[in-house]
Amino acid sequence: MTSDSNTQSISSKLKPFLMAIIVAIPLGVIAFLYLFGQNRLTLPVYFAEDSSLTVQGKFVVTSAHSVPDFQFINQNGNVFSSEALKGKIWIANFVFTRCPTICPKMTTQLTRVQETFEKDTSLKIVSFTVDPSYDTAAVLKTYANSYKADENRWTFLTGDKEKIYNLGQKGFFITTMEDTVRPLEFLHSEKLVLVDKKGWIRGYYNGTDREEVDKLITEVKVLQEMYQNPE
Repeated sequence: MTSDSNTQSISSKLKPFLMAIIVAIPLGVIAFLYLFGQNRLTLPVYFAEDSSLTVQGKFVVTSAHSVPDFQFINQNGNVFSSEALKGKIWIANFVFTRCPTICPKMTTQLTRVQETFEKDTSLKIVSFTVDPSYDTAAVLKTYANSYKADENRWTFLTGDKEKIYNLGQKGFFITTMEDTVRPLEFLHSEKLVLVDKKGWIRGYYNGTDREEVDKLITEVKVLQEMYQNPE
């Protein structure tokens, strides 16, 4: 048998294999885009209460825990209510200005979020103090300015201590309380909480961890895309 006939024989044997690869590649790409593209554009709804099956065969949340209404005083000494956040995506956290440990880290990370969405005035950040007896509006103003917080997008709130603690514990389901063992110390979560336009909680992120905050930034963009292109 000549080398040409050998080559033809090998080629004929390889043809089915090559055809299978040619067919498999686009199918694999389609499957990847379907599976990962779909998942990339969805976020969980925390504390969902009800859902319904759509015509596409997917379960969609129709009811969930909403962050309750609140009203406190902002860093400018003005009344600020949750009404100003209706229909907006926002991020919440709990800090206090005398905090020497996790609060500076959280606030610094939130400046990154503010910078990332510099041109998007619709995204809001709300920081509640857990030390309202010390953190007056004037103190919060100084603190906000030290981090170059844009008051049109980033609000710092003070007010009745028990109402703030209750909001943290029952509204966001995170730790917010005074330390009964150590005077002038406060127990509060390091979490940043992502809230959607309905007031539903869509994510929790460690505000002291840069990678977690990167994830928050990504998922804010995902949430924005979900609103722009609903199914």
